[in-house]
Amino acid sequence: MSKPSQFERATRFRSNAAACGMFAANAVSLLDRELLLRMQHGWLERTPHEDFVNGLPPRPPAGAKALAVPRH
Repeated sequence: MSKPSQFERATRFRSNAAACGMFAANAVSLLDRELLLRMQHGWLERTPHEDFVNGLPPRPPAGAKALAVPRH
């Protein structure tokens, strides 16, 4: 099997984070919910590095109301 590209890794990290968020929303116990939310946070923390490696601009924080400044 070939090694995934950086673009695939960032996408996979975001997908894993989304899955953890869905699982956390449906978790039965508080401890499970907290664990899943920490896992989600961990996956999301890894994605900016992958974007940086790929030369992509940083993504704005979720719910940000400011517009991104274009790169020149």
